[in-house]
Formats: sequence, structure tokens, C-alpha cells
Amino acid sequence: MNNFIVIFICGMMGIFFRRNKNFSHTAAAINPYIIFISLPSLVLAQFPKLVSGIQLSGNWWMPVIMAWLTFFLSLVCINFLAKKFNWTPATTGALVLTAGLGNTSFVGFPLLEALIGPEAIPIGILVDQPGSFLVLPTFGLIAAAFYSGQNVSSSTIVKRVFSFPPFIALIVSILWAKTGLIGYSFFSGAFEKISATLIPLALFSVGFNLKLDWKLIRKRLLPLSIGLIFKLIFIPIFFSFFYLKLLKLDGLEAQVIILESAMATMITSAIVAAEYHLDTELANLMVGISIPLSFITVPLWNYLLFN
Repeated sequence: MNNFIVIFICGMMGIFFRRNKNFSHTAAAINPYIIFISLPSLVLAQFPKLVSGIQLSGNWWMPVIMAWLTFFLSLVCINFLAKKFNWTPATTGALVLTAGLGNTSFVGFPLLEALIGPEAIPIGILVDQPGSFLVLPTFGLIAAAFYSGQNVSSSTIVKRVFSFPPFIALIVSILWAKTGLIGYSFFSGAFEKISATLIPLALFSVGFNLKLDWKLIRKRLLPLSIGLIFKLIFIPIFFSFFYLKLLKLDGLEAQVIILESAMATMITSAIVAAEYHLDTELANLMVGISIPLSFITVPLWNYLLFN
């Protein structure tokens, strides 16, 4: 219950202080702090132990493939619907990105900790870093360029991947694990304390950036509804069948993967949509509505499937 109180308070504080002029540059400061400091610290605190092979054994690929399969499903399903409803390439591309990429860290980690506990975070990192994060600058950029009629170079993709601080921390974690975790007991406590800033700041940032325009929602209701149903309902149903029934996975790993699949739209997907001049209006609505909805739907999925 305490974790849900933290989620509520931090999110509401973000909404409340959005109009306070003393916080006018807050988003510009908080988001880089999360990306450059909090997230890398969380990876360095949790991931080396995970890589050492104790927790996931030979099933390390199961959390990773979820994000890649989600994007593939989005590409297939949204394109099929685009032909049916005669959507423009800009609208189609925006929905492919926002329905196909999940917010598995900013929203995912706080919800995982609230619903399951800190033991869920290492598996969540595996879902997020080699999963969601890598999909965005690879297939995500390629799709964005395709729907906008632009080209994206391989050097741009490589640069985006290897300049992202949490991914650098992921590589360091793997190398660290291969050395036998030399000095890990000395540094891990410090990384854990720094990474504790992630959840309150991420939730504050989400609340601070949350903008809803009801007139716009009514105007874009059809593609928006389809995108939200796909991301928050269809995807967790698909992966519940895929992991629980088909792969016969159970326990903590299955719970984390399925809940991560049910998370809201990745905030960065809307930024990429804007960069490539796709349907920014729809992309921002997907982010702005899916995040508060996910605070209801993800706990509901957890209750229905694992209680």
C-alpha cells in the first residue's frame, strides 16, 4: 500500500506544481537526471547480479523478446487497420510507434515495485534495456523514417544505441559480472541509494508532463481508442497466452513480463513521432491517456492473472 501512496502523491505533486512558475524548467532538469543518473544507477545496482546467472538461468531471452514481439504485432495489426480505416501514413506510423513501444521503466518500475516488490526490478531491467530500449533506436527509427518518407542511416542507429547512458551501464554490468563482481559489495549500496531517486522523480515527471485536451480526444477518438485497446488490453492478453499457456512459464518471471507488456505507451515514442513529422497530435494523446489508465489496468491485470 505504501508504494501506491508514493505513486499517487508523486504523480499528483507533478500535476499540482505544473502551473507553478518556480517549476517552469523542471522537466528540462528532471528527465536528463533520470536518464543520465537514476536509470544507470539502477542498472548498475541490479543488473550485475542478474547477469551472473542466479535468477533467470537459461530463460534470459524470455523477458527480452516481449518488447520485440510487441513492436512486430503493432506493425502488423496497425497496418491492417490502417488499410481498413484509410489512415494516412503519418497516423499509421504514429500508432505503430506508440502502440508498439511500452513505458517499461518510467512507469513500469514504479508499478512493478508497488505490485510485486523490489525483486521484480532486475527482470524489469531485462525487459527494458535489451528489450524496449533497443527496439526504439533500431526498428522504431526505421519505421518512423519509412512512414515519413525519410531515410535513416545505420550510423544514426548505432550512435543512438551506444550513447544512451542506461545502455552503457548495461554493458558495464555485463563486463562487471564477467569479472566475478569485483568490488560489487562496496559500490552496490551507493548505486542503490542513488537509484532510489528514480521512482519518485519519474512519477513526478509523468504528472508534470500530463496534458489532456478533451476536444482533441473527441476529434481523434477512433484511432486513439484502437491504439489504447491494442496497448493496454490486446497485448497483455496475447502475452498471457504466449507465456503462461504456450511457453508454460510461471512464477515471478512470468508475472513481471506480462505486467510489463501491459504498461502504457513509451514517452520517447511520441518524441520520435514528432521528430519524423508523423501524427504528433495522436502520439501525444496516446502517451497522455495511456499513462493514467495504466495505473488502473496494470493492477487489474495483476489481480486477474496472479491472485
